[in-house]
Amino acid sequence: MTLNLIQRILSAFTFKKETAAKPDLAFIAQQLRKPSGDFAPKIAEKMNNSNETLFDFTLEYVQADNEEKILEIGFGSGLFFKKIFAYGKSPQVHGIDFSKEMLDLAGKNNIELINSGKLTLVHGSSDCLPYADNTFDKVYCNMVIYFWEDPSTHLKEIRRVLKPEGSFFTGYRTRESMLGFPFTKHGFILYEPKEWEDVLKANNFSVIGSNLRNDPPFESDSKQIELVSVCTASEVVKD
Repeated sequence: MTLNLIQRILSAFTFKKETAAKPDLAFIAQQLRKPSGDFAPKIAEKMNNSNETLFDFTLEYVQADNEEKILEIGFGSGLFFKKIFAYGKSPQVHGIDFSKEMLDLAGKNNIELINSGKLTLVHGSSDCLPYADNTFDKVYCNMVIYFWEDPSTHLKEIRRVLKPEGSFFTGYRTRESMLGFPFTKHGFILYEPKEWEDVLKANNFSVIGSNLRNDPPFESDSKQIELVSVCTASEVVKD
């Protein structure tokens, strides 16, 4: 990848007019969906910087407890796994991501947790989870549902691997927030809380509720985007 292309993609992400060339918005959308190639670490760094407040917000509701088995879907660079254990508990945490580059990066970022047996990471997709039925107490994801073309397929798998009455937590930002980023016009499926709740209900989840929080605006030299983070909590409906 050329330096010029990297500058153009960073410009699209930050809204800084660093080059006269038009940013490749479709490419950056593709990279956010599945970071790959030499640029993957840079895209991961940008995602970490812009999404950390949302991750913190979601983990407040996940509330990992001792001995619980927890799965994160789409962990990216894995930089925030350590925060799960910051509550003084000792859950058994698993993660799955369908970017091989992110799996490798997350492995490097979490060597101690992996070697201690507290964290297990695998390469794969949430529409075909490599886990047995009734494995997890809780499943969560952040900034992932935008890329599910058929949410039902993914939710069916999540429901399968959750224990009876297990919990699923979805972290995302409102459609209104995300439309401020020009690359979201390229393949992102965006939701307002009520819309995502309806998707969950249609797929045999009982919605506990959606919690909203206004995060600090995303600042740039050309615009300011108001960010509203959402964590929707749900449970498996008993058969």
